[in-house]
Amino acid sequence: MSAPRAGTANATVSPAAPGVGTVTAPIGVRLRRHLRDPLNGNVYALMLNTAMSSVLGIAYWALAARLYSPAQLGIGAAMVSTMSFLSNLSQLNLNGALARFLPTAAERGGRLVGYAYAVSCLAALALSAGFLLIAPLVAGRLDFLSRTPLLAVVFALSVAGWCVFTLQDSVLTALRGVVWVPVENTAFGILKIALLVLLAGALPSLGIFLSWNLAVVVALIPVNVLVFRRLLPRLRERGTAVALPGRRVLARFVALDYVGYLFLQAGTNALPLLVTARLGAEANGVFYVAWLLGGSLELVAYHFGTSLTVESSADESRLPAYVRQVLRRGLLLFVPAVVLLCVSAPLLLTLFGGDYASTGSGVLRLFAVAVLPRLMLIVFVAACRVQRRVGRIIAVHAATSTLVVSLAVVAMAEFGVVGVGFAYLAGQLVVAAAVLPSMVRLLRGGS
Repeated sequence: MSAPRAGTANATVSPAAPGVGTVTAPIGVRLRRHLRDPLNGNVYALMLNTAMSSVLGIAYWALAARLYSPAQLGIGAAMVSTMSFLSNLSQLNLNGALARFLPTAAERGGRLVGYAYAVSCLAALALSAGFLLIAPLVAGRLDFLSRTPLLAVVFALSVAGWCVFTLQDSVLTALRGVVWVPVENTAFGILKIALLVLLAGALPSLGIFLSWNLAVVVALIPVNVLVFRRLLPRLRERGTAVALPGRRVLARFVALDYVGYLFLQAGTNALPLLVTARLGAEANGVFYVAWLLGGSLELVAYHFGTSLTVESSADESRLPAYVRQVLRRGLLLFVPAVVLLCVSAPLLLTLFGGDYASTGSGVLRLFAVAVLPRLMLIVFVAACRVQRRVGRIIAVHAATSTLVVSLAVVAMAEFGVVGVGFAYLAGQLVVAAAVLPSMVRLLRGGS
């Protein structure tokens, strides 16, 4: 409905005039409105978290290389990477379930968070125990984790602690406390560096491993006090409860979503291992750097998907509008970023050495371009998670990973590491084309 004609004379100067305020308002006002929209604020906070974590991570490992011997660094990195790998498996992809169901859980929110923490910790302890028993039998060099019972226990507990530390980021995001995510992880990164320096002289053999886990223990306490004493009570007061599915239905959702997550890992994080097995460690060195740089854009795309899941869970009727908004703003960000990364690829890789620039530029460009169809798939999967269509999530991840891995095996023989980039881009394009009709129906307001 249009404004009364009596107010038309002031419409050109009044920021509150309908249809005019968003145009004539000062840029600072429009920026505040933009940031107050949780769909935007979530993405920007998570992007800031990624940037700060990356900078502090580079500083941490650069400092570790100077304070610790190569052998100490190698053992520390192996312990941390093994801990992270087992933790990723133990989380059962509960991040997706928390993003989907926690925003509307109301008084059941605390119980949902507690169950997520408990289940992931039990899985962590079971997987860690199995790994500590089996790994030394498979590869004798992995026995450094189980040489003493105390170290084995500490390692298993560290995997469980890392599960909670990772899941609490999803809890903060789902509870509209995403602004605390970059604060928490920046403090964790700084404390981790400080502990790295302090432990270099006292416990050089375990300094790297302990610096991570002591920092995690310190971070867990204040964040979960914030979650259980402030954010969850605020969720109960909001009064937007939606009936949660029964335990059996919720368990089925988590289990199927986890299957999709495993397929996703096969088509992404397994690629460096595939390159190493087929082309050797030297080729993987070139591939890995380009893959990491190109994958940084994809990590930002996942933040768009997380924000979409959280905000649409509270009101599923707004899902089509939110999908249109996320795709529009995502493309506005990624199209120029892809162009910039493609143009600057040789210069960027020159920082790592001439061999990286000559061979890795093509890989980096292909992975950068792949983020455009990948964005559509991430948004589609997020929408399916909101609609609880977990079968579609499995189908998307399984089809994409199968195409990428099979095409990579064939293309590597002819094109080397560049063939993996072609395979990755082709896999995203084919599956994105397959889900396009469903995406169009969703954008038009259909289910």
